[in-house]
Amino acid sequence: MPDYKPNQFVRAFAVLALVAALIAVVAVVVASDGGSDGGDDGGAQVGSNGPSKRGRVAEERGVWIVRSGDTLARISDETGVDVDTLIQLNPDLDPHALLEGQRIALR
Repeated sequence: MPDYKPNQFVRAFAVLALVAALIAVVAVVVASDGGSDGGDDGGAQVGSNGPSKRGRVAEERGVWIVRSGDTLARISDETGVDVDTLIQLNPDLDPHALLEGQRIALR
C-alpha cells in the first residue's frame, strides 16, 4: 500500500468551505428574523406598545394587505387584532398559505 500524504490545499479549502457555510447559515437566520434587525419593513415597528404605524393605518381602513413574509401572528402583533378574531372574520382564509396582495378583514 502506498504512503498516504494528505494534500494541504484540500484541507485548507475544506476549512474555508466550512467557515463559509457557517457564515451563510448565520446570514439566513438573521435575514429571516422578520425584520426586527432595524431593516426596512415598510415602516412597521412591531412592539408591545400597541399597533405599529402600518397596523394603525390598516385598522383604520379595516383591511390588511398581505406582504411577503406576513403571518397571522405578525399581522395580529402589528394591528392589535387577535389571531382568533382574524380567523373568524376571514373564514375562507388559509392561515398557512397567505398570498402576497391578499386582503384580510380586520373588523
